[in-house]
Order: sequence, then C-alpha cells, then structure tokens
Amino acid sequence: MLPNDTFQQQLANLQQSYAQLGQMMQPPPVQPLPVAPLSESPDGVDGIEGAREYLGRMAPSTKRYVWDNQADRFYFLQKDANGKAARIMIGDFTLTPEPSMEDRYVTRDDFNALVAKIDLMLSQKGTVDNG
Repeated sequence: MLPNDTFQQQLANLQQSYAQLGQMMQPPPVQPLPVAPLSESPDGVDGIEGAREYLGRMAPSTKRYVWDNQADRFYFLQKDANGKAARIMIGDFTLTPEPSMEDRYVTRDDFNALVAKIDLMLSQKGTVDNG
C-alpha cells in the first residue's frame, strides 16, 4: 500500500466511525401526549359527586364541561398531564331576559326633544349655532 492509500483508508474508517457515532447520539423521537378537545356535547352528571367521579375516569391532559342533571349548574373539569385532578369549576345558569327594542333605540320624537333641550341649554349660554 502506498502512503496515500493508507491515508485514504484511515479517512474512510474515520468517516464511518463518525457517522455511526452520530446515529447513536440522536435522541429517540418523542411522542407528544394527545390533548383531547373540549367536548361538543357535554355529558350529564348527578351533582358534584358525579362530577368528581367523571373526573376520575377522564384521560390525562383533558378538559370537559359536564351538566348537572339535578340543578341548573355545570362543571368544568380538568386533568393535568400526570392524570391528577387539576381543577373543578362550578357555574350556575341564570336566565337573562333579552332587552326589548325600546331599550335599544330612540324614537324620532325622543331625539327631537333631546335636540331641543340641548339647543335651549346652548342658547342660554349664548353659543347656539344651528347652521
């Protein structure tokens, strides 16, 4: 073997060793934990105890709303990534009447009366300009 051939052989061996070392040093791929979306259609439970039982059956990293079958109430349940109960929030439903149209709009007569009052106030100050 010529000295140049020996160098080429050593270089090839070194490159092969480096490639094998690089493959061994790569960390294994990490699978992310699945996160379940909020439920579109909440389930019903019986009171706070039912909500706690439901939370015990949930998968890690999940959030759910559940309705209380016994009251006008809902529960927001959340589990952390370790599968431990992270939170139970309780909300009560209250009916709010829809505002009537009279509360949302002013009539032309009401508007004209308001304009007249403003004009009167401005004229008393001497700064009326109805141009």
